[in-house]
Amino acid sequence: MRKTEAGNPPTTEGALLSRTATISRQAAPPDAHPLLRGAAQPDGSALLEGPEQLVIVRALPGMGKTRSVDAWRALCEERGVQTTIASARELRMPLAALIAEAAATASGRVHTLVIDDAELLTAPQLGQLYAQLQVEPGLRAVLCTSCAAAADAPALPAGLSVREVGAAQLKLTVRQNATTVHQDPDAQHDPDASPSALAAQLLQTADGWPGLMIRLADAATAGGTELESAGAEGAAAAVALAVGTPAVAQWLRAAVERALGDGELLSIARRMALAPQLLERHIALLGLEGDVVVGTLSTLGFFVQSGAAGASGARQMVPAIRAVLRDDARTHSPAEFREWNRVFADGLVGHGGRDEIWVALEHARAAEAWDILASLWARHGLGLLNRNFAVAVAAYSDLPDGAIREYPELRLAQLVLMSLDAAGSAPGATAGSTAGGVWLRASTQAATPLLPQLSDSTTADGLIGVMSAVLVNQRVTGAVAGALESSRLLAEQLEQRAALGELPSASNYAWARFQHAVTLLLADDLPGSLAAATDSYEWAVGAGIDAEHVVVNAAAHLALCHALSGAEQDALDWLDVAGPHDPSQWHGTLTRVPAQVAAAYVATERLDRAAAELALAATGDGSAPIEMWPFVAAQAARSALTFGDPTVMLAEFDRVELAQARLGRTGSNGALLMMARTRADGLIATGAAGRAVELLEMVAHRVCAAKPDAVPELLVSNARAHLYGGREAQAARLASTAVNSRRTAPTDGVEASLILAEALLRQGEEEAAVEAFTHAHALAVHRRQWRVFLGIPRESLARLAAASGATLPAVAAERLAGLNPLFPESEQIAELTARELVVLDGLRGGGSTAEVAAALSVSPNTVKSQIASIFAKLGVRDRERALSVAERRGLLRRRP
Repeated sequence: MRKTEAGNPPTTEGALLSRTATISRQAAPPDAHPLLRGAAQPDGSALLEGPEQLVIVRALPGMGKTRSVDAWRALCEERGVQTTIASARELRMPLAALIAEAAATASGRVHTLVIDDAELLTAPQLGQLYAQLQVEPGLRAVLCTSCAAAADAPALPAGLSVREVGAAQLKLTVRQNATTVHQDPDAQHDPDASPSALAAQLLQTADGWPGLMIRLADAATAGGTELESAGAEGAAAAVALAVGTPAVAQWLRAAVERALGDGELLSIARRMALAPQLLERHIALLGLEGDVVVGTLSTLGFFVQSGAAGASGARQMVPAIRAVLRDDARTHSPAEFREWNRVFADGLVGHGGRDEIWVALEHARAAEAWDILASLWARHGLGLLNRNFAVAVAAYSDLPDGAIREYPELRLAQLVLMSLDAAGSAPGATAGSTAGGVWLRASTQAATPLLPQLSDSTTADGLIGVMSAVLVNQRVTGAVAGALESSRLLAEQLEQRAALGELPSASNYAWARFQHAVTLLLADDLPGSLAAATDSYEWAVGAGIDAEHVVVNAAAHLALCHALSGAEQDALDWLDVAGPHDPSQWHGTLTRVPAQVAAAYVATERLDRAAAELALAATGDGSAPIEMWPFVAAQAARSALTFGDPTVMLAEFDRVELAQARLGRTGSNGALLMMARTRADGLIATGAAGRAVELLEMVAHRVCAAKPDAVPELLVSNARAHLYGGREAQAARLASTAVNSRRTAPTDGVEASLILAEALLRQGEEEAAVEAFTHAHALAVHRRQWRVFLGIPRESLARLAAASGATLPAVAAERLAGLNPLFPESEQIAELTARELVVLDGLRGGGSTAEVAAALSVSPNTVKSQIASIFAKLGVRDRERALSVAERRGLLRRRP
C-alpha cells in the first residue's frame, strides 16, 4: 500500500461515502457513455464471498473495483449482513477507532469493513488492521487498491487467511458488454448478440477495462461521427487515433503511474511494452527472477484477459497500455529504446520458435539493427512470412539507403517480398491481373543486378534467395530457356558449396527445388517438374515453419501437374494437402495460380460450372504478364468453350494471345502446341473444321517440323477436326493412334476412344464402335470426367449407351442435360482431285499458267479454273501460300 506525502492518512471528518459517490469516484458509471448501456456487472458475490478474513481487490484505476464491491455490499444488505464502507481519502475517524467500531458492531455476527483507496493506508495502519482481524473472528476486511503492493508494506501474518481479486475478474467480456455503441438505453440487452464494429474494437483495445473504454469511446466519437457503418477497419483506425489523443494518453499515464509509481517497476513495464508479445525469454533478459513482477502486473490488469502464458510462455500487454508505454520509452530515452530492442532481438534470434523469430524481427527493426535484419533474412527467408506476414513486410519496407548499401541482403529481401506478394500488394491487383503481373516483373527485374554482389560473398541460403528472384523474372518475361540455364547453374553452385561443407537450410533448399519444378514445367518437362515438385514438398514438410509456404506452393504445383497429366483425383488430393497449410495471406497471390488452374481444370472436366468460375475468377484470363499465362489462358478458353459461346471464346483467346505477343512472349514449344489445340477445338465448335486442320498442320510444321499425325499433343484435336469435317476414316485412324500411344494423356485417351466410337459408328461398324465406347465410358465414370461426353452428338451418345448397356451416374446425366454438345457438323474438308494435284506440282516447278497448260495439253483457262479450285480448297489466295500449305499436308509429289 502507498502512504500519503506526509506519511499519515487524511483525517478529514465526514460521513461514510454513499454508494453513488463511491461509484463516481472510482469509475465512470455504466451510463457515462452509450457504449456501456446495458453492460452486465461482474457478480459481486462470486468475487467477494468466501471464508477468508481479508480480501484484497487490486486493479488499475477505472477497472470497476468499487462498483463491484458496492454491488456485493448491496447483496449483503439484502441478506442482513453488516458492512461498513469508507475511503482512505476521507476517514471520519482514525482507522483504529473505525476498526474497533466495526468489531463492536459485529456483536457475534460477521461484519465486513470495506476500505477503498487502500493504497493510501500506511504500514502502521495496515499492521493494526491485520492484528485486529486475527483477534476478532467476526470481522472481515475488503481492501480496494489501484497499485502494486508497496515494498514497505507489512508482511501478512501467517495465520491470516487472504484472497486476492485481480483485474481479470473485473474486466468486461463480450457477453457483459453492450452490443452497440448507440444502443437504445431502454432496449433489452442480448448477451449473445455480436458487438458492433466500434464496440468490438474498443473492447479489444481496452481489453474490457471499463474506465478506459469510456474514455476511448468519448474520444473516438468526439466529432459526432457515426462509426458503426464504417466497418472493422474504420473502427480500428478511429480507436487507434483515440489512444493517442492527449486526454486518453494522459489518463492512461496517470493510471499506470498510480499503479506502479515512478520507479523501477515502471521502467520494467516500459521495457516490456517494447515486445509485441512478452515471451519467457524477455523475462529472462530483463533479469527478473520468477513471475513476481509479471504476476503483479497481471493482477493489476496490464495483460489481456487471455494473458496467462500459453505453451510458448507468451503474454500480450493490453494494446492501449502498450501504445502509451512504448511511446514513453521511445520519447524519454531514444538510445535506451534502441538498446533494449537490440538486447531483445539478440536474445531471441537463437531460440528459433514461431513467436521468437517474428518478435525478434520487430525488435531488430525498432533497434535499427540492420545486421540482425540481414541475418534473419539469410537464415529464414520467406519463412518469416509464415511467422507473421505483417511484421515481416513492415520490417523490410522503407529501409534507409545506407543500410541497403551495407547489407545487400536487405535489398534482396525487399525485392523478393515485393515479387512474391505482387498480386496482393499492387493496387487493384489479383492473382492473375495485369497489375499483379507488371508489379511482379518489375520487382524481380530489380533483383538481377544484385547477383554479382551476392553470388560470391553470400551464403548458400542467400544465393538461393537472389537466384529465385532472377528465375522468376526470367520466367515472367518469357525467357524460359534462360531460366532453365539459371536453374542449372544454381544447382551446380549448391553442389560445389556442399562439397566444401556449406549447406543451405532445408527450407531454402525446398524453395530452390520448387523454383526448379516451375521452370521445368514451363520448359515442357512435365515428368521432371513432377519429380522436382515432389522432392520440394518432401524437403518442405521436414523443414517445419520456415517452409510452410513451400508446402503450399509445391502441393499446388503438384495439383497442376497431375491435372495436366489427366489424373484429376490426384490433383484434388494435392489441393487438399495444400489447403490446411495456409498460414499467411500471401499464399493467395501469384504463387497460387497453379492451384486455381488445377481446380478449374477438374471442375470443368466434371462440368461443375460454379466451381470452375470461382477458380478462374482468381486467375484471370491469361492476358496478364505472369509466368503461368499459357496454362491460365488454355484453361480459361476450355471452360468458356464448355459453358459458353465458342465464338466469344475465340475472340477472347485472340485478345489474350495478342496481349502476350505485345509483351514479346509466345511461350515454349509445349505452350504453342497447347494453345494450338485449344484454338483448334474452338474452330471446330464454330463449324470451321477445315481451318482447324490447317492450323494444326501449320503449328506441327513450325514447332516439330512434322505432320500433326506425328505429334501426340495434337492427335485428338486433329482426329476431331477430321471427324466433323467429314473424314471419318481419317478420324478413326488418328483416334486409334492416340488411344494406343503411350504418350497420350489419360483425358486425351478417353476423348480419343469416344471419337473413335463416333467415327466407326458413322462408317457402319457398330460393334467396334460399341467396344470403343464401352472402354471410354468405363474410364470416364471411374475418373468422373463428364465433359468428354459432350464431344459426340447427343443421339450417338444415347445410341451407343443403349447398345452397350452402359448408364451414366445421376450427377453426370444432370449436368450433361443442361449443356449442348460442343461440336456441330462442319462443312466437308475439301479433297484435291488427281488433276488438281498435277497442276499443284506444276506450280511448284515455277511454271506459268500457259506452261502448265501446255505440259498438260489443256487450255490456259482450264488451268486457271483448277488453280482457283485449289486456292479455295486450301483456304489461300496466292501460289506461294498454296505451295506452303500443300507441303505441310504432304500433297506434293516427292521428286527424285
